Amino acid sequence: MTRLSLVQGGLLRDGAPHRIVSGSIHYFRVHPKQWGDRLDRLAAMGANTLDTYVTWNFHETWPGRADFDGWRDLPRFIELAGERGLDVIVRPGPYICAEWDNGGLPAWLTGRPGIALRTSDPAYTEAVDAWFSVLMPRLTPLQSDRGGPIVAWQIENEYGSYADDAEFMEFNREALVRHGATELLYTADGPTELMQDGGSLTGSLSAATFGSRPQASFALLEARRPGTALMCAEYWNGWFDHWGEKHHVRTPESVAADVDAMLTANGSVSIYMAHGGTNFGLWAGANHDGVLQPTITSYDSDAPHRRGRHAHAQVARTAGRSSRPGSARRRRHPPGRAALRLAEPGVCLGWHRRTGPARPRGLRPVVEPSRAA
Repeated sequence: MTRLSLVQGGLLRDGAPHRIVSGSIHYFRVHPKQWGDRLDRLAAMGANTLDTYVTWNFHETWPGRADFDGWRDLPRFIELAGERGLDVIVRPGPYICAEWDNGGLPAWLTGRPGIALRTSDPAYTEAVDAWFSVLMPRLTPLQSDRGGPIVAWQIENEYGSYADDAEFMEFNREALVRHGATELLYTADGPTELMQDGGSLTGSLSAATFGSRPQASFALLEARRPGTALMCAEYWNGWFDHWGEKHHVRTPESVAADVDAMLTANGSVSIYMAHGGTNFGLWAGANHDGVLQPTITSYDSDAPHRRGRHAHAQVARTAGRSSRPGSARRRRHPPGRAALRLAEPGVCLGWHRRTGPARPRGLRPVVEPSRAA
Protein backbone atom coordinates (compact mmCIF):
# COMPACT_ATOMS: atom_id res chain seq x y z
CA MET A 1 0.00 0.00 0.00
CA THR A 2 1.07 3.61 -0.48
CA ARG A 3 2.87 5.19 2.46
CA LEU A 4 1.18 8.61 2.43
CA SER A 5 -2.56 9.06 2.31
CA LEU A 6 -4.71 12.18 2.26
CA VAL A 7 -7.58 12.19 4.77
CA GLN A 8 -9.91 14.80 6.20
CA GLY A 9 -7.77 16.91 8.50
CA GLY A 10 -4.31 16.04 7.21
CA LEU A 11 -1.90 13.38 6.05
CA LEU A 12 -1.29 9.86 7.28
CA ARG A 13 1.95 7.95 6.92
CA ASP A 14 1.46 4.21 7.32
CA GLY A 15 -1.83 5.04 9.01
CA ALA A 16 -0.41 7.51 11.57
CA PRO A 17 -0.78 11.33 11.53
CA HIS A 18 2.14 12.84 9.69
CA ARG A 19 3.74 16.11 8.61
CA ILE A 20 6.13 16.33 5.69
CA VAL A 21 9.25 18.21 6.80
CA SER A 22 11.22 18.30 3.60
CA GLY A 23 14.20 19.98 2.02
CA SER A 24 14.99 20.52 -1.65
CA ILE A 25 18.29 19.27 -3.07
CA HIS A 26 18.74 19.02 -6.84
CA TYR A 27 20.89 16.11 -8.03
CA PHE A 28 21.76 18.10 -11.16
CA ARG A 29 23.28 20.89 -9.05
CA VAL A 30 25.45 18.65 -6.88
CA HIS A 31 28.39 16.49 -8.01
CA PRO A 32 27.46 12.80 -7.64
CA LYS A 33 30.41 12.20 -5.31
CA GLN A 34 28.80 14.72 -2.95
CA TRP A 35 25.23 13.39 -3.08
CA GLY A 36 25.66 11.28 0.04
CA ASP A 37 27.17 14.13 2.03
CA ARG A 38 24.38 16.53 1.13
CA LEU A 39 21.71 13.97 1.97
CA ASP A 40 23.44 13.28 5.29
CA ARG A 41 23.17 17.00 6.07
CA LEU A 42 19.50 17.03 5.17
CA ALA A 43 18.80 14.15 7.53
CA ALA A 44 20.90 15.81 10.25
CA MET A 45 18.75 18.95 9.92
CA GLY A 46 15.81 16.93 11.17
CA ALA A 47 14.05 16.63 7.81
CA ASN A 48 12.09 13.46 7.08
CA THR A 49 11.79 13.98 3.32
CA LEU A 50 13.83 14.98 0.27
CA ASP A 51 12.24 16.64 -2.73
CA THR A 52 13.86 17.14 -6.12
CA TYR A 53 12.95 18.34 -9.57
CA VAL A 54 13.63 16.28 -12.69
CA THR A 55 15.32 18.15 -15.54
CA TRP A 56 14.15 16.83 -18.91
CA ASN A 57 16.77 18.75 -20.90
CA PHE A 58 19.56 17.46 -18.65
CA HIS A 59 18.65 13.86 -19.51
CA GLU A 60 17.47 14.13 -23.12
CA THR A 61 19.64 16.67 -24.89
CA TRP A 62 18.75 15.05 -28.21
CA PRO A 63 15.32 13.56 -28.99
CA GLY A 64 15.16 9.86 -28.27
CA ARG A 65 18.56 9.71 -26.56
CA ALA A 66 17.88 9.78 -22.83
CA ASP A 67 20.85 9.49 -20.46
CA PHE A 68 20.55 8.24 -16.87
CA ASP A 69 24.21 7.43 -16.23
CA GLY A 70 26.75 9.09 -13.93
CA TRP A 71 25.62 12.57 -12.95
CA ARG A 72 22.21 11.82 -14.45
CA ASP A 73 21.62 8.67 -12.38
CA LEU A 74 18.47 9.96 -10.70
CA PRO A 75 17.38 6.51 -9.45
CA ARG A 76 20.66 6.23 -7.53
CA PHE A 77 20.16 9.66 -5.97
CA ILE A 78 16.72 8.57 -4.77
CA GLU A 79 18.09 5.28 -3.45
CA LEU A 80 20.75 7.15 -1.46
CA ALA A 81 18.02 9.24 0.16
CA GLY A 82 16.11 6.09 1.08
CA GLU A 83 19.23 4.58 2.62
CA ARG A 84 19.28 7.55 4.99
CA GLY A 85 15.71 7.01 6.07
CA LEU A 86 14.33 9.88 4.00
CA ASP A 87 11.07 9.78 2.09
CA VAL A 88 11.29 11.28 -1.41
CA ILE A 89 9.00 13.62 -3.34
CA VAL A 90 9.60 13.71 -7.10
CA ARG A 91 8.71 16.80 -9.11
CA PRO A 92 8.91 15.63 -12.76
CA GLY A 93 7.46 18.74 -14.38
CA PRO A 94 8.12 18.50 -17.26
CA TYR A 95 8.39 22.27 -16.89
CA ILE A 96 10.20 22.92 -13.63
CA CYS A 97 11.17 26.61 -13.60
CA ALA A 98 13.91 26.33 -10.91
CA GLU A 99 16.04 29.09 -12.47
CA TRP A 100 17.26 26.33 -14.83
CA ASP A 101 17.99 26.70 -18.52
CA ASN A 102 14.73 26.74 -20.52
CA GLY A 103 12.80 25.76 -17.38
CA GLY A 104 13.96 22.18 -17.92
CA LEU A 105 12.38 21.85 -21.38
CA PRO A 106 14.69 20.64 -24.17
CA ALA A 107 15.71 23.20 -26.78
CA TRP A 108 14.92 20.70 -29.54
CA LEU A 109 11.31 20.82 -28.33
CA THR A 110 10.82 24.53 -27.63
CA GLY A 111 12.47 25.40 -30.92
CA ARG A 112 9.81 23.65 -32.99
CA PRO A 113 7.93 26.25 -35.06
CA GLY A 114 4.34 26.80 -33.96
CA ILE A 115 4.40 24.59 -30.86
CA ALA A 116 2.26 25.85 -27.98
CA LEU A 117 4.23 25.02 -24.85
CA ARG A 118 2.50 23.97 -21.62
CA THR A 119 -0.85 23.62 -23.36
CA SER A 120 -2.99 20.80 -24.74
CA ASP A 121 -1.32 21.22 -28.14
CA PRO A 122 -0.68 17.61 -29.31
CA ALA A 123 2.78 18.60 -30.49
CA TYR A 124 3.62 19.31 -26.85
CA THR A 125 1.61 16.65 -25.01
CA GLU A 126 2.83 13.86 -27.28
CA ALA A 127 6.44 14.84 -26.56
CA VAL A 128 5.72 14.95 -22.83
CA ASP A 129 4.07 11.55 -22.95
CA ALA A 130 7.04 10.09 -24.80
CA TRP A 131 9.40 11.53 -22.15
CA PHE A 132 7.33 10.12 -19.29
CA SER A 133 7.39 6.72 -21.00
CA VAL A 134 11.18 6.82 -20.65
CA LEU A 135 11.44 8.49 -17.23
CA MET A 136 8.72 6.83 -15.19
CA PRO A 137 9.76 3.17 -15.61
CA ARG A 138 13.08 4.09 -14.00
CA LEU A 139 11.40 5.65 -10.97
CA THR A 140 8.16 3.77 -10.32
CA PRO A 141 9.99 0.71 -8.90
CA LEU A 142 11.25 3.08 -6.18
CA GLN A 143 7.76 3.96 -4.93
CA SER A 144 6.86 3.15 -1.34
CA ASP A 145 4.29 0.52 -2.30
CA ARG A 146 7.18 -1.43 -3.80
CA GLY A 147 9.51 -0.89 -0.86
CA GLY A 148 11.17 2.31 -2.10
CA PRO A 149 11.32 5.85 -0.68
CA ILE A 150 9.13 7.76 -3.20
CA VAL A 151 5.94 8.87 -1.44
CA ALA A 152 4.56 11.64 -3.70
CA TRP A 153 4.61 13.14 -7.18
CA GLN A 154 4.03 16.77 -8.10
CA ILE A 155 1.80 17.48 -11.10
CA GLU A 156 3.39 20.06 -13.44
CA ASN A 157 4.77 23.13 -11.64
CA GLU A 158 3.06 26.31 -10.46
CA TYR A 159 0.85 26.17 -13.54
CA GLY A 160 -1.58 28.71 -12.13
CA SER A 161 1.11 31.38 -12.53
CA TYR A 162 1.18 30.65 -16.26
CA ALA A 163 -2.29 29.64 -17.53
CA ASP A 164 -5.53 27.89 -16.60
CA ASP A 165 -5.84 25.05 -19.12
CA ALA A 166 -7.65 22.46 -16.99
CA GLU A 167 -7.50 19.91 -19.80
CA PHE A 168 -3.72 20.21 -19.90
CA MET A 169 -3.40 19.77 -16.14
CA GLU A 170 -5.62 16.71 -16.27
CA PHE A 171 -3.41 15.33 -19.03
CA ASN A 172 -0.35 15.69 -16.79
CA ARG A 173 -2.01 13.85 -13.92
CA GLU A 174 -3.36 11.12 -16.16
CA ALA A 175 0.03 10.68 -17.85
CA LEU A 176 1.78 10.17 -14.52
CA VAL A 177 -0.78 7.58 -13.46
CA ARG A 178 -0.77 5.82 -16.82
CA HIS A 179 3.01 5.51 -16.65
CA GLY A 180 2.91 3.96 -13.18
CA ALA A 181 2.56 6.66 -10.49
CA THR A 182 0.67 5.14 -7.54
CA GLU A 183 1.69 7.47 -4.71
CA LEU A 184 0.15 10.74 -3.51
CA LEU A 185 -0.36 13.31 -6.29
CA TYR A 186 -0.40 17.04 -5.59
CA THR A 187 -0.23 20.43 -7.31
CA ALA A 188 1.82 23.43 -6.18
CA ASP A 189 0.82 27.03 -6.88
CA GLY A 190 1.14 30.52 -5.48
CA PRO A 191 -1.10 31.61 -2.59
CA THR A 192 -3.75 33.53 -4.52
CA GLU A 193 -7.20 32.53 -5.72
CA LEU A 194 -6.14 33.08 -9.34
CA MET A 195 -3.05 30.89 -9.11
CA GLN A 196 -4.82 28.15 -7.17
CA ASP A 197 -7.72 28.19 -9.63
CA GLY A 198 -5.38 27.82 -12.59
CA GLY A 199 -3.20 25.05 -11.22
CA SER A 200 -5.23 22.88 -8.84
CA LEU A 201 -7.13 19.69 -9.68
CA THR A 202 -10.12 18.17 -7.95
CA GLY A 203 -9.09 14.91 -6.33
CA SER A 204 -5.45 15.87 -5.77
CA LEU A 205 -3.88 17.73 -2.85
CA SER A 206 -3.44 21.47 -3.53
CA ALA A 207 -0.26 22.89 -1.99
CA ALA A 208 1.02 26.47 -1.96
CA THR A 209 4.42 28.04 -2.59
CA PHE A 210 5.45 31.16 -0.68
CA GLY A 211 8.12 32.81 1.42
CA SER A 212 6.18 34.80 4.00
CA ARG A 213 2.77 35.23 5.64
CA PRO A 214 2.16 31.48 6.07
CA GLN A 215 -1.01 32.01 8.12
CA ALA A 216 -2.67 33.82 5.20
CA SER A 217 -1.58 31.17 2.70
CA PHE A 218 -2.82 28.31 4.86
CA ALA A 219 -6.07 30.18 5.50
CA LEU A 220 -6.61 30.38 1.75
CA LEU A 221 -6.03 26.64 1.31
CA GLU A 222 -8.38 25.85 4.20
CA ALA A 223 -11.09 28.17 2.89
CA ARG A 224 -10.97 26.58 -0.55
CA ARG A 225 -10.99 23.00 0.77
CA PRO A 226 -12.09 22.81 4.41
CA GLY A 227 -10.27 20.10 6.32
CA THR A 228 -7.56 19.71 3.72
CA ALA A 229 -3.96 18.88 4.56
CA LEU A 230 -2.00 22.14 4.70
CA MET A 231 1.24 22.03 2.75
CA CYS A 232 3.82 24.57 1.66
CA ALA A 233 5.48 22.85 -1.30
CA GLU A 234 8.21 25.49 -1.44
CA TYR A 235 9.06 27.69 1.51
CA TRP A 236 11.52 30.27 0.25
CA ASN A 237 14.13 31.12 2.87
CA GLY A 238 16.40 33.11 0.62
CA TRP A 239 16.57 34.27 -2.97
CA PHE A 240 18.55 33.47 -6.08
CA ASP A 241 20.92 36.08 -7.51
CA HIS A 242 21.34 37.63 -10.95
CA TRP A 243 24.72 38.72 -12.24
CA GLY A 244 25.47 42.24 -11.02
CA GLU A 245 23.12 42.04 -8.04
CA LYS A 246 24.04 41.86 -4.40
CA HIS A 247 23.82 38.45 -2.79
CA HIS A 248 20.52 38.01 -0.99
CA VAL A 249 20.26 36.72 2.56
CA ARG A 250 17.45 36.40 5.03
CA THR A 251 17.28 36.83 8.79
CA PRO A 252 17.03 33.57 10.75
CA GLU A 253 14.36 35.17 12.95
CA SER A 254 11.93 35.68 10.05
CA VAL A 255 12.47 32.14 8.83
CA ALA A 256 12.06 30.59 12.28
CA ALA A 257 8.82 32.49 12.88
CA ASP A 258 7.32 31.30 9.58
CA VAL A 259 8.34 27.69 10.08
CA ASP A 260 7.00 27.65 13.60
CA ALA A 261 3.69 29.06 12.38
CA MET A 262 3.36 26.34 9.73
CA LEU A 263 4.22 23.50 12.07
CA THR A 264 1.99 24.88 14.80
CA ALA A 265 -0.87 24.74 12.27
CA ASN A 266 -0.02 21.05 11.70
CA GLY A 267 1.14 21.98 8.22
CA SER A 268 3.78 20.32 6.07
CA VAL A 269 6.67 22.27 4.59
CA SER A 270 9.52 21.89 2.12
CA ILE A 271 12.56 24.11 2.46
CA TYR A 272 13.60 25.53 -0.89
CA MET A 273 16.56 25.16 -0.87
CA ALA A 274 18.07 22.99 1.87
CA HIS A 275 21.24 22.94 -0.21
CA GLY A 276 21.33 25.05 -3.35
CA GLY A 277 24.42 23.78 -5.12
CA THR A 278 25.83 25.03 -8.41
CA ASN A 279 24.61 25.84 -11.92
CA PHE A 280 27.41 24.03 -13.71
CA GLY A 281 28.33 24.75 -17.31
CA LEU A 282 25.70 26.82 -19.09
CA TRP A 283 22.70 25.37 -17.23
CA ALA A 284 21.78 28.55 -15.31
CA GLY A 285 18.51 30.12 -16.40
CA ALA A 286 17.55 33.76 -16.73
CA ASN A 287 14.68 36.14 -16.07
CA HIS A 288 13.42 38.79 -18.45
CA ASP A 289 11.66 41.72 -16.87
CA GLY A 290 12.30 44.40 -19.46
CA VAL A 291 15.97 43.42 -19.52
CA LEU A 292 17.75 40.08 -19.53
CA GLN A 293 18.64 38.99 -15.97
CA PRO A 294 20.86 35.88 -16.08
CA THR A 295 21.20 33.78 -12.93
CA ILE A 296 24.68 33.44 -11.46
CA THR A 297 26.66 30.19 -11.26
CA SER A 298 25.97 29.70 -7.55
CA TYR A 299 22.46 28.60 -6.59
CA ASP A 300 23.22 29.36 -2.96
CA SER A 301 19.72 30.73 -2.23
CA ASP A 302 20.91 31.49 1.33
CA ALA A 303 20.34 27.79 2.02
CA PRO A 304 21.28 26.31 5.41
CA HIS A 305 23.99 24.12 3.92
CA ARG A 306 26.55 25.81 1.71
CA ARG A 307 28.65 24.44 -1.12
CA GLY A 308 31.65 24.05 1.18
CA ARG A 309 31.73 21.56 4.06
CA HIS A 310 30.10 23.91 6.54
CA ALA A 311 26.65 25.04 7.56
CA HIS A 312 25.45 28.56 6.95
CA ALA A 313 26.59 30.92 9.68
CA GLN A 314 22.98 31.98 10.21
CA VAL A 315 21.59 28.47 10.72
CA ALA A 316 19.49 28.55 13.86
CA ARG A 317 20.72 25.93 16.31
CA THR A 318 17.46 25.55 18.15
CA ALA A 319 15.21 22.61 18.77
CA GLY A 320 13.08 21.35 15.87
CA ARG A 321 9.46 20.32 15.95
CA SER A 322 8.22 16.75 15.74
CA SER A 323 6.98 15.73 12.29
CA ARG A 324 4.02 14.02 13.94
CA PRO A 325 1.13 16.48 14.35
CA GLY A 326 -0.22 14.99 17.56
CA SER A 327 3.07 15.32 19.39
CA ALA A 328 3.99 18.41 21.36
CA ARG A 329 7.39 16.99 22.23
CA ARG A 330 10.31 19.00 20.96
CA ARG A 331 13.02 17.14 19.08
CA ARG A 332 16.38 18.05 20.52
CA HIS A 333 19.26 17.96 18.07
CA PRO A 334 22.68 16.62 19.07
CA PRO A 335 25.56 19.13 19.15
CA GLY A 336 26.40 20.34 15.67
CA ARG A 337 22.98 19.50 14.22
CA ALA A 338 20.84 22.40 13.12
CA ALA A 339 17.10 22.69 13.21
CA LEU A 340 15.17 23.51 10.06
CA ARG A 341 16.16 26.65 8.26
CA LEU A 342 14.26 27.50 5.10
CA ALA A 343 15.23 28.98 1.75
CA GLU A 344 13.46 31.19 -0.73
CA PRO A 345 14.46 31.19 -4.39
CA GLY A 346 12.80 33.91 -6.35
CA VAL A 347 10.08 33.96 -8.91
CA CYS A 348 11.15 31.74 -11.80
CA LEU A 349 10.47 32.94 -15.28
CA GLY A 350 12.22 30.23 -17.27
CA TRP A 351 11.30 30.82 -20.89
CA HIS A 352 8.21 32.90 -20.17
CA ARG A 353 7.37 35.87 -18.04
CA ARG A 354 5.24 35.30 -14.98
CA THR A 355 4.35 37.13 -11.82
CA GLY A 356 4.36 35.78 -8.33
CA PRO A 357 4.45 36.69 -4.67
CA ALA A 358 6.77 39.44 -3.55
CA ARG A 359 10.03 38.69 -1.85
CA PRO A 360 9.47 37.53 1.71
CA ARG A 361 9.79 39.89 4.57
CA GLY A 362 13.19 39.77 6.22
CA LEU A 363 15.05 39.27 2.92
CA ARG A 364 17.86 41.71 2.29
CA PRO A 365 20.92 41.96 0.06
CA VAL A 366 24.41 42.00 1.49
CA VAL A 367 27.34 43.99 0.22
CA GLU A 368 29.20 41.33 -1.77
CA PRO A 369 27.39 40.82 -5.10
CA SER A 370 29.50 37.85 -6.22
CA ARG A 371 30.51 36.26 -2.95
CA ALA A 372 31.16 32.55 -3.29
CA ALA A 373 28.76 30.46 -1.22
